[in-house]
Amino acid sequence: MTTRVQRDTPKTLLSVIIPAYNVEHYIAASLESALSQPRSEDIELIVIDDGSTDQTLERIREVQRSAGGGNIHVIHQENRGVSAARNRAIAEAKSPYIGFLDSDDVWSADFTEKIMPLVDRQAADIIEFNVGIINLDGKVIDNVTLIEENTTGPRPCDLPALLDFADVYQVFPAARVYRRELWNGIEFPAGRVYEDAAAIPLVYSRARTLHRLADELYFYRRRAGSITTRATPFTVTSLTTCAEETLARCNGGAHDAFWLAMFHKVFAYACFQAARVDGRVFDESVRAIERTASRYQNFAANRTDTPKELRFHKRMVMDRRWFQVKRVIKRMLGRELRAPAPARTNGAQMRRHSSAGNHH
Repeated sequence: MTTRVQRDTPKTLLSVIIPAYNVEHYIAASLESALSQPRSEDIELIVIDDGSTDQTLERIREVQRSAGGGNIHVIHQENRGVSAARNRAIAEAKSPYIGFLDSDDVWSADFTEKIMPLVDRQAADIIEFNVGIINLDGKVIDNVTLIEENTTGPRPCDLPALLDFADVYQVFPAARVYRRELWNGIEFPAGRVYEDAAAIPLVYSRARTLHRLADELYFYRRRAGSITTRATPFTVTSLTTCAEETLARCNGGAHDAFWLAMFHKVFAYACFQAARVDGRVFDESVRAIERTASRYQNFAANRTDTPKELRFHKRMVMDRRWFQVKRVIKRMLGRELRAPAPARTNGAQMRRHSSAGNHH
């Protein structure tokens, strides 16, 4: 009698969360930037196709069938938005660490060379690194510095570190790798944009150790249609909701100063976005800002560690004038971002779906 030996599936060390919605032009490059890494066998890619209506799912399947694509786990769901997609993938993650890769971005060629030795020895709760910005052709056009050269290496995630995080205020998930257990009970809030401003500070507040790298290990693709290229009243209310939630965490605890600093950053960014909205909805956006400012004023009335009121009207007017001038100049010079032409689709693929999950 022959006994079949049950072999355990090799355990991965890093689960990568990849939400995807209508990114047929970019998703293959994104996945291949992870699969081409020297230690791709130690990584699982959890791809959530969030009800795409173009060829995104087909492109994912093509890469999955290619050599090295066996570690891609694909989940197809109806369109529910980037928060729900990320939350679903996090729930599926089984590795001791998780990272994020947006479906139109790419990793640097040396991502695993820099990250995996730190993961191997569980060097920190959060591993931080810098970010480059690329255009549609993949050319580096800018960068985002989170980590200065003189601040690299291990660091406790104490109050001074949290205040430094608040000061930099770069909260996009993909600029870090996280110990998986930090995310237990934390989700990205559904039905919002800039959802990372709510989730990432919570994760940091749980961490005890950091490891900082000054290398640019992630490349964000600047393109038309992304959240950061447009502003609406919905953008503003998403941010003011986050600001009010952050303010509510200022309850006298050990991280009180951190949450207060985060509130001021989120509120300032809400004002910045309100200054960019279309003229027809500017008053609506200002009212959302004023509601949050009024709640803050009630909060600050009996405190001595923060201004009694928020001064923002003059700054918003100045920002608005500047944005209007920049918009005219870009239009005159033909430098407005344009989306790539959609691929040819058949009638079934032309059915309308909700666009609530539009990522970036």
